[in-house]
Parts: sequence; structure tokens; C-alpha cells
Amino acid sequence: VERYALTFPVRPGTEPEVQQILSGYPRPQTEIGDGARLLGTAVFLWGPRVVRMMDVEGPLPLVMRHLAMQPAIRATEEALNPLLAEPRDLSDPGAAAAFFQQAMMRRVMHWTADPDLLAPTMGSPTHRMAVGFPLRPGTGDTAAGLLSAWNPMEVRGEAPTMLASTSVFQQGDLLVMAAECAGEAEDGRAHLAGGMAGTATAAELTELCEP
Repeated sequence: VERYALTFPVRPGTEPEVQQILSGYPRPQTEIGDGARLLGTAVFLWGPRVVRMMDVEGPLPLVMRHLAMQPAIRATEEALNPLLAEPRDLSDPGAAAAFFQQAMMRRVMHWTADPDLLAPTMGSPTHRMAVGFPLRPGTGDTAAGLLSAWNPMEVRGEAPTMLASTSVFQQGDLLVMAAECAGEAEDGRAHLAGGMAGTATAAELTELCEP
């Protein structure tokens, strides 16, 4: 199973409309065939920027072609087109391929908890959240390097954990951390913050962020 992320900007001021469109994003067909499956997807809006994450089994191009052929998803993407900061044409295979290549983020870290380390709340719903880091211009690669070897369990030095998984993606100076947390979302955010606050990594990241 691989986790991917892609991102694209929307025009400033269109965020409420973008959020409304994305919140109604239809559930895609997950069984694709030829050894490929879409295991999960989540879409986030951070300021005027959309970040979409996908858990995929099998070849990513096969999954993307499958999604592009579903009428409900195509309708959603077409509704977004007038709100984008940069035009795109997903009806043209060459243009669509260029868009996805430009939008794809680089995964710099992925960590999955040992099931034995998960807190008893794992029986509760698992929430996926994302944290965007407001980096100063030109610091994206340095920040990504800081988090590339980050291990939540090593930082906390304790078990059990509410974190089922964490992933970090980068595109230029955009750095996003995704986390799957067992239990309530607010508790998961507090758990994630407690795992990073006061560490050397957090101190170095703070220096790279906008005031």
C-alpha cells in the first residue's frame, strides 16, 4: 500500500465555494481490477490550496485513469475548474498527465504504528487530519529534511499511541503532515502536538516558519 498526495491552488476568495464542492465529493469505486485498489482518499483545503491524499494498492496511473472515467467524479472536477488559479483540461490525456505530474507532491516520510502500540481507543473511529506548515520562502527542502527521519514513537518515548500513521509531503515550500488518529479528533490533535512540542525538531522547524 502506498500513500500519495497532490496539490493545486484555487483563486483567493473562492475557498467557501471550493469547500462546498469538495465536501460533496462522491465516494469512488474502490475495486479497480488488474491488481489495483483505492483503499482510501481524503481532501483538505488549506487557505487557497487543495491537498488530496490517496492510499493506493497497485499502479497509481491505473487508479488515476479509473477515477477520471467515473462520471460523478468528473462532474465534481469540472465544477472546480472555474475556481482554479491555473487552468487545466482533464478531458485531454496529455494535458491531464501534465497536470497530475505538476500537482504530485513528494513524500518525504511515512510511518505506521505497530498494532500492539495503538491505544485501546483503536476501536473508535479513526480520523485523518492534516497540518500545514507556514514556511518562509526557500525553506521547504530544509524543513522536509528535518521531518524525513521523524518517528513519533521515538519522540514521545512512550506507548500506547493514538497515532495509527503519519506521512509528510512536500512541494516547494508547501509542507504538509497527515496523521491518522484513533479516537476523537481533538484528542488526536493534542496527542500529535504533544509528540512534537519541545523537541529539537520542533525548535528547528519554528525557525523556518513565518512569525
